[in-house]
Amino acid sequence: MEADLNRQWGALCLAWIWQRSAQSSITAALEVCQQLWPLWAKQPDAALLAIGGGTTLDLAKLARFELHDLDLAPTVWRANKLPADHKRHTLWCAPTTSGTGSEVTPWATLWDLDTQPALKRSWSCVEGFADQAWIDPNLTLSCPEGLTRDTALDTLAHALESIWNHHANAITRPLAVRSARMVLQTLPALLKNPQDTGLREQMSQASLLAGLAMSQTQTALAHALSYDLTLHEKLPHGHACAVWLPMVLDIAAAISPQVQDDLALIFDCHWHQARQQLSAWLQSLGITPRELRNSPHGHHQLQQALGSSRGRNFVGSTA
Repeated sequence: MEADLNRQWGALCLAWIWQRSAQSSITAALEVCQQLWPLWAKQPDAALLAIGGGTTLDLAKLARFELHDLDLAPTVWRANKLPADHKRHTLWCAPTTSGTGSEVTPWATLWDLDTQPALKRSWSCVEGFADQAWIDPNLTLSCPEGLTRDTALDTLAHALESIWNHHANAITRPLAVRSARMVLQTLPALLKNPQDTGLREQMSQASLLAGLAMSQTQTALAHALSYDLTLHEKLPHGHACAVWLPMVLDIAAAISPQVQDDLALIFDCHWHQARQQLSAWLQSLGITPRELRNSPHGHHQLQQALGSSRGRNFVGSTA
């Protein structure tokens, strides 16, 4: 891709920055900014084209806000408040996975690994949306099986979390329902035929729809519970979200008639059967669902997640 774009754009390509970090951490963001901001000092009207998965796109959404002093950046990111003298540069996002949704949302995940314990922070800004999002399913053809599965599970989590959400509305719910149905129908076939461009296009559409819904609702309880698994068990983000989906579905459906109706549309069955269907589907993909309601420690963990910033979006949260 680098060779192709250099051939097409020539001198318009000012530089290439390869983002190597596995996490969108403060350290990784600083490394990107150290390379990127001097280029903008010379060419302030240049656009940043971010090509990659969620980590790369999230880091680009941080780095596109140029500060007058790089040393101030960690303080700014932790406080989630931009100084008046920042410069907002043009950002284009091209996802290489079907699952991130980051290309159409205004916020970015930022891991603060310098704190004890490490913290997951959410960089959220009204100016945070990319100026353009380019969705090309062919960019996902190189995704290996594990990444294809886990990013699709993230799409499913985004869709379902947009449904059992205090901020769900008449616009976001149909997007989320359609996305969830597409993932459930497409992913098993895609894992058997990873080079099928039609199936890749279906997954890219599902990811985009879920991202658009999530951009209005944010995520909820399953995501709140996932971060600890990613940090301490090193589970990929989509996998870490998916293990909680049946339990969270069960809690949400028992509370909300609207969730019940949406689940019936997604699973083509009565909502009482939705959890069983989802659990069986996940197990067929090698995902073992988890449950927290069977022990005092689990109940405590669940209550802590419900009180978090993402947990408070959940229909079952009264915080």
